[in-house]
Parts: sequence; C-alpha cells; structure tokens
Amino acid sequence: MEMYRRLFDGDHPDVASSLNNLALLYKSQERYSEAEPLYIQALAMCDRILGVNHPFTAKIRENLAILQRQSTPRAIWMGWLVQLVQILRAILILPFSRLWRSLKRLIRN
Repeated sequence: MEMYRRLFDGDHPDVASSLNNLALLYKSQERYSEAEPLYIQALAMCDRILGVNHPFTAKIRENLAILQRQSTPRAIWMGWLVQLVQILRAILILPFSRLWRSLKRLIRN
C-alpha cells in the first residue's frame, strides 16, 4: 500500500529521474533558472526515497553542483568569450581556406 501511495503522491524514483532529465535539457539550453528548481526537487525526492548515499542521488547532487558552477557570471562570460574566439577564428580562417581551394584547383588544371 505504501508503494501505491508514493506513486500517487509523486514520490517515485521515475519521477525524480524525469525531473533530472528535464533539468538536463534546460541546462543544455542555458535555461539555468528553470533547471535549478527541478534539480532541487529531484534531489529532495531521491533523498527521501533512495537515501542520501544512493548513486542516483549522488548523480543528481553532482548535476546540481555543475549547474550552479556554470550559472555563475564568470562562467557565463567565459562561455561567451570562447564562442567569440571561435567566431573570430572562423572569420580569419575562412578566406585562407577559400584561397587554398582555389590554389588546389589551379594546380590540378
């Protein structure tokens, strides 16, 4: 009977897993403010159901810690900086790659 009560109350490892997966999706979309409450809810649920030392509980705790590190202003600025460098590198390399292709065509003819 206890198992059925937990299923209807929403306290179930599958529900926690779904919350974790949705939070992972939000994190991948950089929707950190939406992902964090889901991780917290999944972690609380796993703490109650599985215990604090269960591997799945530890994984959710680790996911939450990673999210919190990534959502700091410094981490966000570093992410933007990396993207900017990649764009600038592509802008600089693109003309040379076109020149290289043109030279290869000339050499073949």
